[in-house]
Amino acid sequence: MLLVKRLGGFLLLFLLLIPAATAATITISPDAIRSGDTVTVTVNDLSDGAAFSLGIRGEFAATPGETFSFSARDLSLPFALDGGNVTAYTKGTNWTHLSAELPDGGSVSMNYTAKNGEVRISQPRNLPSGTLSLVALDGKAAAEKITTDLVMMGTKRGPDSGTISFAIEGVTQGTATVSVYIDGAEALSRTIAIGGEAPAPTQTTTPTATTTQSTATTTQSSGGSNSGGNSGGSTTPPTATSTPGVTTVTSADGKASLTGTDIAGAGLQPLPFQGTILPGLSTAGNAYAVTPANRTFDPAAVLSFPLPSADATATIARLENGFWSPVPSKIEGGRITTAVSRAGSYVLLVPAEVPTLTATTTPATATTTPAATTPAAAPVAPLLPAIAFAILMLWWERRG
Repeated sequence: MLLVKRLGGFLLLFLLLIPAATAATITISPDAIRSGDTVTVTVNDLSDGAAFSLGIRGEFAATPGETFSFSARDLSLPFALDGGNVTAYTKGTNWTHLSAELPDGGSVSMNYTAKNGEVRISQPRNLPSGTLSLVALDGKAAAEKITTDLVMMGTKRGPDSGTISFAIEGVTQGTATVSVYIDGAEALSRTIAIGGEAPAPTQTTTPTATTTQSTATTTQSSGGSNSGGNSGGSTTPPTATSTPGVTTVTSADGKASLTGTDIAGAGLQPLPFQGTILPGLSTAGNAYAVTPANRTFDPAAVLSFPLPSADATATIARLENGFWSPVPSKIEGGRITTAVSRAGSYVLLVPAEVPTLTATTTPATATTTPAATTPAAAPVAPLLPAIAFAILMLWWERRG
């Protein structure tokens, strides 16, 4: 009986040593709306420091030569997104205008001329908590179908639970796909019917994109902090091959691409980086989610990233249970590629800079400038309870 009591005490101590862990939960509703109706994204138990991404994709019919509009009105954020980025994409247009009314009182207005019917916009911006009275994409249609994509991402700061809400306007018939990613993994994605019945539960994200970049002019009123726009970076994705059946999709920022014969409905969504990487490595830009989450590719598709420089050493890594595991990669020209057979989150890793030692003229003194590296969670931390329990058991055995 005494042994049982002592073992029970050790088990209780072991349980107390295990840190409480709660996973964030997401709900998206409703399944169908009319133009002007509100979409609600409920977030529960989302810790500060989590990498958070919200994507809103619209698909709807249009008349070539006429104007179109897709907007999210009164978009309410219960928490801030620090170190954030906003990307926008349109397909099937002659030109696109992005406008936004910000919680801090500022506003943003950007006009982009489409190339091959597509526009890409990427803007680094911290997003404070509060309400954006309007985020809109409008322009002139060049095709009978328009695709729009808005992605807001950053590091969450603020209340752990709350509601994101927005009203979708400008479209009377079509679909809106709302996707939430947390720490690089899909939390939930839902396709919402606009002006009709709820569609089948198949979700896609970023649409097919070409390899050319858009030109842009940017204006901004007082109160905002943007000084300009870009169309996804200076590196142009590789030209889609002309082999029959082979297609290419690119991320909204134009940097990552996915090529294959079995990628219909697949996409690439930029994500803020979060997770643990091997010592000596650092990230090179955003992470990207190959979507939808349950998608597989047969034959395998080719995922491609631009190299930071022509002579760079790099590898592509995949997110597995919070750890970025390097995958077989091949450098070709100015890009690096890997074969992917299933959806998931991927990132480009490069060697971290080595700290340099700079000697001064003062005897026996030196200053060390550490290199900036990507923060990584300590892999030993989750093992501390088990280690503590093992030490206690060893102490008990020796005492017995």
